[in-house]
Amino acid sequence: MKKLVFLFSLFLVFVSCSLDDEGALDELNKNRRLWQSYQIKDYTWNQHISCFCAGPRERDVFVVNLIKDSVAFDETGFDPEYIEEIREIVFNSSHTIEDAFNLADDLLNREVAFLEIEYDKIYGFPTLISVDYVENIADDEITHIYTNFEIMN
Repeated sequence: MKKLVFLFSLFLVFVSCSLDDEGALDELNKNRRLWQSYQIKDYTWNQHISCFCAGPRERDVFVVNLIKDSVAFDETGFDPEYIEEIREIVFNSSHTIEDAFNLADDLLNREVAFLEIEYDKIYGFPTLISVDYVENIADDEITHIYTNFEIMN
């Protein structure tokens, strides 16, 4: 009898995890459809990265015709000799809204210790993606915070 109760409990754990994952994927897809329904092609937003990593953590991302056009960040304090490389790294690591959706989708489809995703109530895009990849590994956590969304004309 104890074995049966144990197996049933184990089954419930696995089912509840997969149902939670399905619910999170459903929420992602619902919000992605909401975002796409607005058909916004030109916008700017701020991306702040919180992590144990080097480089600029905050940047403004400018998107034109759904393509990342430019990225602005505070260049104060960076060695002028390396500023072009830093600009390239910052540009390549900056997200469009579609990039943020893709990141959230990727994280929901892999095993991570912790994942929190929040969405804009009006437009549906992610406003926060916080992940801890491995529970007992220090300094692997990363949080992306997206703010100051503005539609450009």
